[in-house]
Amino acid sequence: MNNKVKILLLGVILLVALFNRQLIGEYLGFGQAEPPDDSIATPVAMESPEEEDYESGNYPVNDTLYRWNEQLLNWAPVEETQDYQIGPVNNSKTGRPATGPVEVSWPELTDIRYQLYYFKKVEMEIFAPVFPKAIQALDGQEVLIEGFVLPLDEETLSLSYNPYASCFFCGKASPASVMNMYLKDDSKRYRMDEFKKFRGTLHLNSDDPDEFYYILRDASEE
Repeated sequence: MNNKVKILLLGVILLVALFNRQLIGEYLGFGQAEPPDDSIATPVAMESPEEEDYESGNYPVNDTLYRWNEQLLNWAPVEETQDYQIGPVNNSKTGRPATGPVEVSWPELTDIRYQLYYFKKVEMEIFAPVFPKAIQALDGQEVLIEGFVLPLDEETLSLSYNPYASCFFCGKASPASVMNMYLKDDSKRYRMDEFKKFRGTLHLNSDDPDEFYYILRDASEE
């Protein structure tokens, strides 16, 4: 086999691997990415997970918190842990009004932290969200939010901070900048990148890698 044929075969293999990785990233709700390199992050060693943690499938790989760096398009370590809830949200609603819809903004929703978890369900290490108390208080509340509608297929509808060309699916935005959206009227159809405002019940997701960090249920256009 001559060198030209070898190079061509190697190129095909790399393209197939890249395509498969992109598909995985597109359909996983949580932030799927390579662990940050040593120049960006140095994970802190921690004790081995308990046996029951292995059984549940959800356990932290290390106790380092990260933030999404928009310039590096990667995760960078942070030290502050105050006001952040590590692990599943406990559904306690404090600090926000309980009556009437709350208007929320994407900069508010994307200002979260991340922790690297192993999920047995998908057999992967994935960045899971770590929500501050202000965001925890929104769990289960009716909210108003506007964004770009991304109809990924006939059954999957998402709302994004950014248009499709620069959104999470293209690897150019935080995984917290997009949410699953389930409409009251599931027969309603939207075109890609329509900018709309919706009302719905916001749910925070920290333990199901098949959904995004945010889920808007019973959504209707305002």
